[in-house]
Amino acid sequence: MNQFKLSCLILTTIVMSLFYSCKKDTPAPLPEVFTFPSKVIHKIVVDNTGVKWFATEKGVVSYDNIKWTKYSDDKNVTTGSVSDLVFDIAPGIKNLWLGTILGLSSFEFGTTAVSVVNYNTKSAGILSDSVTALGIDGSNVKYIGTSKGLSIYNGTKWDKFMGRTNEEILSRYKISSVSAATNGYIYAATQGGGVSRFKYTDAVSGATTYNKPWAWGLPSDTIMTVITDGVAQWFGTDKGIAYHSTELTKSDWITYTRINDGLVCDTVYAIAKDLSGNMWFGTHKGVSKFSNKVWTSFTMKDGLVANKVNTIAVDADGSLWFGTDLGISHLINNIWTNY
Repeated sequence: MNQFKLSCLILTTIVMSLFYSCKKDTPAPLPEVFTFPSKVIHKIVVDNTGVKWFATEKGVVSYDNIKWTKYSDDKNVTTGSVSDLVFDIAPGIKNLWLGTILGLSSFEFGTTAVSVVNYNTKSAGILSDSVTALGIDGSNVKYIGTSKGLSIYNGTKWDKFMGRTNEEILSRYKISSVSAATNGYIYAATQGGGVSRFKYTDAVSGATTYNKPWAWGLPSDTIMTVITDGVAQWFGTDKGIAYHSTELTKSDWITYTRINDGLVCDTVYAIAKDLSGNMWFGTHKGVSKFSNKVWTSFTMKDGLVANKVNTIAVDADGSLWFGTDLGISHLINNIWTNY
């Protein structure tokens, strides 16, 4: 056998050997592709360990910067619509509270085993099983906006509040958002009735209502969201933004709108303050940033996954998360990533 034929035979033997050895090996599994239970994101919050939590139209999802976890597969966690999320703020307590169409639920986050406690009209003093908004104050009291008014739970006792006497806006209009200021005032926003402001210890006191024309700085009584910044309040409405810097009902208001100031859209669903002190507003037509009296807006043309932004959360690294009706956008170092 000449040298050429010998070389060909050796090469053929090596190739066939590699082929059959590869055929016998078990193929490496493909990486799992995470699928969200729903594209509709109602709320995003970041816990004190940096884990992101997403309230969706079909359950809860978390992300710890490495792994996505879908809690809607757990039989104890609702697979229905989750409207809002809040965390206990007391030292040593790590409970996540969920407002759902089936009532109020809580479970301890940061653990592998999920033990859920459910609160509904049959098991607790909550006014309605349809929960639309959640808030929590510095004493760890929960404020639960329902379809029949505001339920208040301090851990042992249930109370209810309908709003200022003879107005009762919290039972007449949808409660869209609840926020607690550092001076003890609670602000419960409604879609149509304005805002109910009050204090709570063992009972409600100091109740008043912010609405037009009394609270002249509110551009509308349809309030989509409220956040507090110390004593000050920011209100997102269907006709622009209201900033109120004090407790005085009839003074210290500033209003921002699309035509007068540069807001991308006057229907504002979400408000957040980033780690640099900039304000961010999620609207029906994109996101607007307010920094040093300058407005900058972002839409799908800039990388946002969808223009209708329902919620905004600030991460521990200063980046921002935006929840929409078509998924999630993450903005870090001016780079957009969509999920």
